[in-house]
Amino acid sequence: MIYLDNAATTKMYREAIEKMVEVEENYYANTSSIHSFGMDSENLIKKSKNIMANAINAKESEIYFTKGASESNNIVVSSFASADSKVITTSIEHSSMYDAVINNNYKEVVFLKNDKYGFVDLKDLKEKLDKDVNLVSIIYVNNEIGTIQDVREISKIIKSYNPNICMHIDATQAVGKISCDVDKLGVDLMSFSAHKFHGPKGVGILYVRNNILSKIRPVIYGGRQEIVSSGTVNHPAISAAGVALEKQLMNNEYKYIEDLNHALRKAIEASIDDCYTISPKENSSAYVLDVCFKNIKSEVLVHYLEDNGIFVSSGSACSKGEDNRILKALGIDKDYIDGAIRFSFSNDTSMDDINKTVEVLKEGIEMIREVF
Repeated sequence: MIYLDNAATTKMYREAIEKMVEVEENYYANTSSIHSFGMDSENLIKKSKNIMANAINAKESEIYFTKGASESNNIVVSSFASADSKVITTSIEHSSMYDAVINNNYKEVVFLKNDKYGFVDLKDLKEKLDKDVNLVSIIYVNNEIGTIQDVREISKIIKSYNPNICMHIDATQAVGKISCDVDKLGVDLMSFSAHKFHGPKGVGILYVRNNILSKIRPVIYGGRQEIVSSGTVNHPAISAAGVALEKQLMNNEYKYIEDLNHALRKAIEASIDDCYTISPKENSSAYVLDVCFKNIKSEVLVHYLEDNGIFVSSGSACSKGEDNRILKALGIDKDYIDGAIRFSFSNDTSMDDINKTVEVLKEGIEMIREVF
C-alpha cells in the first residue's frame, strides 16, 4: 500500500500508541480528581502541555486542549463575534474556519484577495483594516495546496494599525513540520491538531496568549476542565499527542519530504500532458502537492489509484470537484478544476512509492481520457 493522503490524517507513531495504552491501563483516574491517583493523571497533561509549548515557543499556561483543531477554530471565531465587530479572513480557509465565520454573529465577514497560489494580497489587507475589526484569522499552511502565508508580515501590518486586533492562525498543517514560533510569527492565537503529526485523533490544541485569555469563550459549557473546552479530559490521547510531537520534531525529516515532493512534481510535469500544478514552487509546504489534470474526474482517478494500492485525495476531505471553494477562489480553469488530486507525504513514503505512483498515474489518466 502507498499512502499519499497524509494531509487528511497520519498513521500514529508506535510510541504514541504504546503511550496511550500505558496510560489507559495504569493512569486512568479523572484528571479533575483531587486524590493522588487523579493528580498523576493531571501531571501527564502538564507534561504534554510542556511539549506543545516548547514546540511553538509558548508558555505552558498558554496551551489548552480541545476535541480537535475544528473546535479550536470555532472557539476563536465565536469568542470575537458580535453585532458590532468585523472579522478578516480568506476564502481559502479550512471549512472549520470558513463555515464558522459565516455562521457567527459578526457585523461583517471580510474576505481578503489572493493570487492564483493563494497568497494573501497585503495591500488589500491594509485597505480593509478598520476600527470595527477585532480578529484576523489566516490559515498558515493551506490544507489543500500547501501555500505558506507570510504570517509575520501579516501580523506586522495588523499590529501596526491597531495592536488590540487579535491575530489567529490555523497551523494544523504546520506544527511539527515548519517553524511555528508564536513570538516570531507575532500571533495571539493558534490552532492545531495531533492527528496531523502522527498523534491520535480527537486531540486539538489552542494556543492563547495569556493577555487575551479573558476574551475567549468556550463553545461547550460544563466543568471547564481546560477552561476553553469543557468535558472530561482525554489524558491518554493527550499524553500520546505529546509523545508524537516530540518524535515528529526529532525526526528532522523536512529535507527528505521535500525531495519526495520535488521528484513527484518533476515526474508528473515531464510525463503527463495537460496538467497544472497548483501548489507553488516557493513558500509552499513540502508535505502537500496539489495537481490538476485536464478533462479528468478526480473521483474516477482516485478510485483507479486505489485499485492499484495507492491512496490519495481529490482535494481536502471537505471540498471536492466543481464545488471546491478553494480551487474556485484560486481561479483554476474550469477544464482543470474537476481533476484536482492532492498528494501528501510522510516519512513512511519512499522514493519507490513516488516512482510507482507516477507510473500508475500516467496509465490511469491515459485510460480515463480515452474512456470519458
